[in-house]
Amino acid sequence: MVTPRPLKLKAQVGALGKKSVATQLPVARVWVDTGVFHLDTPYDYWVPEDLAEVTKVGVRVQIDFGSSLQEGIVIERVESSANTGNLKQVLKVLSTNPVATSATLELFRLVARRWAGSPYDVIRSAIPPRIASVDKERFVDESNIELLSEPLEVLPKEFVQRKIRAFWALPPSVPRQKLIANLVVTRSKLGQVLLIVPDEKELIAIEQELVLYFSEKSMVRLDGALTRNQRYRNFLRVSKGHIRIVLGLRGAIFAPIKANMTIIVAGESSKSLHEPRTPGWNARDVALMRSVEEDANLILVGYSPSLEVARLVESGWLSHISSKTRREVVAIPPAMGELIPSGAFSIIRKALKVGPVLFLVPRKGYGNSVLCNKCKNIALCTCGGRLELTGAGESPRCVLCRTSYEGWKCRWCQSGEIYLASRGIDRFTEEIGRSFPNYPIINSSGDHIVESVPSTPCLVVSTPGAQPRNYQGYSAVALLEGLRFFGHSELRSTESSREIFFQSAALVAPSSPVFVSFTPTHPIVAALTRWDASPLVRKELREREEMHFPPYYRFICIDLETKEAVKFLAGLVQAQRENRVGQEVQITGPHEKSKELSRIILSAPVSSAASVVDFVHELQRRRSISRKPLFVIRVDPYSLT
Repeated sequence: MVTPRPLKLKAQVGALGKKSVATQLPVARVWVDTGVFHLDTPYDYWVPEDLAEVTKVGVRVQIDFGSSLQEGIVIERVESSANTGNLKQVLKVLSTNPVATSATLELFRLVARRWAGSPYDVIRSAIPPRIASVDKERFVDESNIELLSEPLEVLPKEFVQRKIRAFWALPPSVPRQKLIANLVVTRSKLGQVLLIVPDEKELIAIEQELVLYFSEKSMVRLDGALTRNQRYRNFLRVSKGHIRIVLGLRGAIFAPIKANMTIIVAGESSKSLHEPRTPGWNARDVALMRSVEEDANLILVGYSPSLEVARLVESGWLSHISSKTRREVVAIPPAMGELIPSGAFSIIRKALKVGPVLFLVPRKGYGNSVLCNKCKNIALCTCGGRLELTGAGESPRCVLCRTSYEGWKCRWCQSGEIYLASRGIDRFTEEIGRSFPNYPIINSSGDHIVESVPSTPCLVVSTPGAQPRNYQGYSAVALLEGLRFFGHSELRSTESSREIFFQSAALVAPSSPVFVSFTPTHPIVAALTRWDASPLVRKELREREEMHFPPYYRFICIDLETKEAVKFLAGLVQAQRENRVGQEVQITGPHEKSKELSRIILSAPVSSAASVVDFVHELQRRRSISRKPLFVIRVDPYSLT
């Protein structure tokens, strides 16, 4: 996906009188927002004497580029230019407020190189659009804050160390928002804190916890839910060093904060931390880069680590902080495909006498795959799409064209009996309600996500990511259809399912049971019991290493038009023969994504992957120079499918 750029009206540049040039550091090196991929290098401009004081590193300027006026950002002031031609002058300083530091400008360059993009693609995600009225405001320093109260939760002693680089495996039975808020409070005593969370729901919950300890003026949010004025105002307050605590979503990872900062990334394995727009960076990996380049403290938070983080823990680059505890976990596999095995009924009935029970199910909807009950053929629409059921008593409907089939008959055997091979949460809710009658049922999924539930006995049915909070903890948590979670072919299905199981099991009250509808010998059962995913993760790492998969190999996915895929593949093979691409690089494809698009994948060991990314970046530059359609390039995407 290419980053959309705001529509600009071209302004012709008339001849302007040359102003006298600054006597000190007379040349400004500028990144220009051209929107053209191959014009991503810095350009030199003379700094007029009357703008010498305000043309600082990190300020936005207006310059004459080609035949139009463009916006740029100053990345450096130098004594001379290597350009032997006549330099143009900076025309105007658009804002005297620097929106980047030397450190963050270097970060933009490194991120652009790491993900085969251009610096301004990164800048558009990192720096909010300028608001002229906000630029004129005065800002008060709120960095010297006083705690309103001390945290009640006792955190591991490692978090009071001045220097730290660690992964924290969260303990169960304590709301994670409270734990993360207490971590922010603890680290704020040592300097600025930047907290990155995957979604707005989590952001709001943690903010509500933090207002118990700080005044609202001492912390700011940086996220898309704010108005443009609020977001730019908050960004300027952060860039001036006036704020001690910064909360945000993935784009806030570039916030220009001080050198003694602590970066905390919650839910570090979440797909939401991957930027969908070009160049497709990942906030967790950007945080890892900042910890090295800016000597920042780094704490990654989750219930079980991603494989990338697990590799860093295994190598000793990250320390691992965990809690020693055990959970009561009961695993019973379904004998005849039933939703809840008979052995689990007594556990759930006993728990319902005390409080709410959470049921986690894999999918939303009602019946996501309709089969003929007689011949078991898949029910298809005339357009080729599969049929689904949206509710009890409803007719099957095509998932693509939405055509409804009243009185559906199997086209193969003419039977009208429907078999649901893949049930959704609405169907689960019906079956659970019939299994445990006379209890209220709460359904949390899709567009109807429930934030919290009371501590009275009730049935709570939820899909992953929509689990409601209960402040006293659930009296039991039932993880249903375990095979559906771990049976996907997606590369990260085991990693994401592991985190989902730990995250859901953590919602149970102390000393309350967790039920898993799964075979007792599966490693996830032992991991939940010990509340330690390390043995399971180490096994996955060895498998990935043997298969030459991430995190030991870096994958570069190139999407291009199908008609030129074979020719491009031949060019890559030729480049490898000529040693322009290393012999260790594996080239696979082309794989057809659609009739028009195909994908070619390059993979290389992490130690030598940078040169492969540089090679692909140069190919993209040459296509841009030739005015050919650009490839869609993704380096280490969340999904390879």
